[in-house]
Amino acid sequence: MSFAAPGGTAIAINVVTFQNISLLVALAAVGIPIALHLIARKEPKQVLFPSVRLLTQRFETNRSKVRIRRWWLLALRIAAFAVVAFALARPAIAGSLSLTWSTIGILSVVGVMLLAMASVAANRPNQKTLVWSLLGAAAVALLAALGWGGYIMASGAKPEIDESTPIALAIVVDNPALAAWRTSDEDHLDGLRKAARELMLAVHPESRIALVDRSATPAAFALDRSSALSKIDALQPLEVVRPLESRIEAAARLLLTSEIGSRQLLVLSALPESSLSSEASGQGLANLIDEGGIRVTLWDMGQLVGVNRQVSIPTLSDTAPAPESTVTVAAVVSLESADGAEADQAGEAESLSVTAECVLFPSSPSLPVVRDGEILRPQAKPVDRINVELSPGRDVELQMTLPPLPVGLHHGAIRLLGEDALAIDDTSYFSIRVLPPSRLLLVSEQADEAEEIAWAVSAPAPIDDPSSQYAIEQIGYDDLVAARMEEFDGVILLDPPGGALGETELERYRASGGSVLLAVGDALGKERVEVAGWPKFQRRWRVPQPGSFLEISAPSHPSLFALASLPGGVPFQDFRVHQYWQTDPTGSGQVLMRYAGTNHAALVELDSQNNEQLVRPGRVLVLTTPIPALAPPNQSWNELFTADEYWPAFSLVRDLTRYITGRSAESWTSQVGTPVSLEIRNQGDTEDASRRLQWFPPVGTTPVPIDVPRQDVVPAGGMRRIVIGRPKHSGVHWVRGDEAGLGFSVNLPREQLAIARLDPARLQRLVGQDVFRQIESLKEMDWTATDGSQVVSLWSPIMLTALFVFMLEQVLGNRFYRRSSAAHASVSGGRTAA
Repeated sequence: MSFAAPGGTAIAINVVTFQNISLLVALAAVGIPIALHLIARKEPKQVLFPSVRLLTQRFETNRSKVRIRRWWLLALRIAAFAVVAFALARPAIAGSLSLTWSTIGILSVVGVMLLAMASVAANRPNQKTLVWSLLGAAAVALLAALGWGGYIMASGAKPEIDESTPIALAIVVDNPALAAWRTSDEDHLDGLRKAARELMLAVHPESRIALVDRSATPAAFALDRSSALSKIDALQPLEVVRPLESRIEAAARLLLTSEIGSRQLLVLSALPESSLSSEASGQGLANLIDEGGIRVTLWDMGQLVGVNRQVSIPTLSDTAPAPESTVTVAAVVSLESADGAEADQAGEAESLSVTAECVLFPSSPSLPVVRDGEILRPQAKPVDRINVELSPGRDVELQMTLPPLPVGLHHGAIRLLGEDALAIDDTSYFSIRVLPPSRLLLVSEQADEAEEIAWAVSAPAPIDDPSSQYAIEQIGYDDLVAARMEEFDGVILLDPPGGALGETELERYRASGGSVLLAVGDALGKERVEVAGWPKFQRRWRVPQPGSFLEISAPSHPSLFALASLPGGVPFQDFRVHQYWQTDPTGSGQVLMRYAGTNHAALVELDSQNNEQLVRPGRVLVLTTPIPALAPPNQSWNELFTADEYWPAFSLVRDLTRYITGRSAESWTSQVGTPVSLEIRNQGDTEDASRRLQWFPPVGTTPVPIDVPRQDVVPAGGMRRIVIGRPKHSGVHWVRGDEAGLGFSVNLPREQLAIARLDPARLQRLVGQDVFRQIESLKEMDWTATDGSQVVSLWSPIMLTALFVFMLEQVLGNRFYRRSSAAHASVSGGRTAA
């Protein structure tokens, strides 16, 4: 198996091979000094004159010394060529055996030094004993080094060979919104960019490089290194992100498509806990990485340092208030230290005074607009301000008051003044639509009961108060035939007789998209009642003592969501129901509430009968027990309004009324990445061309065009719904081209900004323990291998050895030839003299 380190170095593990086999041909160059040595041994024929015969003994002594020097010189020349050829093959050793190989090298050096000492002793008379001792010691050292090295190589821990080759590299950058963390000492996004740039510059120029961030953009290799570097410069914190494990999987699948066998996947992350999805098992990802031979390395960017203030997503006391009424906006402010206990000890997480203000964005028919290449948006104006003291671990609730607002859509925000480590959670946005009073028709034969329901839905304003959310009209069932029901936004039928459900005016109202809340009771009749378009009421069901009670079975339904979300739940068990109408369970509609201990429906929403293309199809709710049941004969049916504290029934009636009149149907505040659709008014155009709106996100310099096709089914002035898209940034999004102030607010879920650290073991289990390694700097990447061990390159020490051998050969060669020339001159002179 092989691995490519970021420096472009491919390392073969536990294999004695020479990947640069062509460079090992340089070993043949050792024959050059051998050939020169053999040629130098051919001496010219000499004739010795008798007169110089006395010099023979001295000459033989000098020749033995020259022979020793000659063999050393030959050995050094051979070693010089061999060491250079060996270095070109780029050997490396396992890091765990670096001490062992160092010891072997020392033994080899000691052996060579003993041989040198033996050669020096051989030049002196009467040193044979010392010479043989030194030769024996040298032989022992060299044989020990050779045998030890051979044993290690045979046992499997063999030297490795480096080679600079291209690799397939995928860098996964963890850049959620938390990457915008910035203090005077740390810029986390800049750190991610620098780390990614170092990795790209360290690899071989011909490597395949891919930069994968947390967006949904498909993973792809860059065309070249320069284009990959440009992607690094374009990295930005993302509010809409994919889980980190899905991006790692995308990078791994991309690496499998590369023809380069050396594959490396690096993750740059500060390890925020929100990066991984809670349900990630990782088994499939681990198998994918293992089968592809991919090495996964986590570059831990370290713990975030600093203190962060955060304001929660605001809640409104009324999402659709009446005109000129006050609304309370609530939010929670908290203070969190990224470095935990260390910050406490350093005094960085002490109490902090924070100023929060509530702002509103004015609606203008001329804004937003593009001017000189920039978007001019409405500027926020403060409407309320408060100072609070924050300390770690203690949340503070804010309550701001909006001024009386006119009819229309209004956008605002709660923001914390000043700066901290993370700016995105210092502001939270909200949108509120002020509607004109909804016209509500109450039909009942009991005036007192109708008055009770009217008071419940109108509170806290009096029934006839202009600031009330409803303009309520009360009639009896005898007047139902003459009522102009199309003028009302909703109708409430209290204990209707069976015949009233079949009234032509009521059927026409439902068919045109009208909404009705029906609460049946004793007046429906003693026998089974069947009216087309209504549930089949089979019989009156009497519950034995102590009676049953209401249970919410559809907590996510818009009409019940507020009640179902209350902390601790709603104590419906304290408000008993003794009688109700049993309906046919096979009828069409959705059961929203049931009676405890039974499968009988208590609250049903019927399927709409009107045209599906209407933006607000008629909503019809049927309650199978009467309300408020204050007078006989309905008084014995339930205790919903007769108990001392009947706030659950009071809240239930208010929420059901808001639902059928459309005052709670539209939400103008959304989350990033969530599909958004808006209601707009149909213009009733006679032209064939479609209408165009402009969407102005809070980030960017160009509006997004939205084409609205003609809709002939919806009459002019009627409401219709259009799909905007998935917003990618938090803030106020304006939509221009229809009514002034049209738009919506978007917030980033605060759980995505949690700064708690992720345990690296989770990521290790996700990708596989055998292929995972954690580092903190690029230097550690230089020694990373496939099996997780470290390797040490022998390039530097071998080249140093080659330099030493070359210098020693030069010194010995100069001395050898200088002395040889002097001796040759002496002999020649003797011959001439003779």
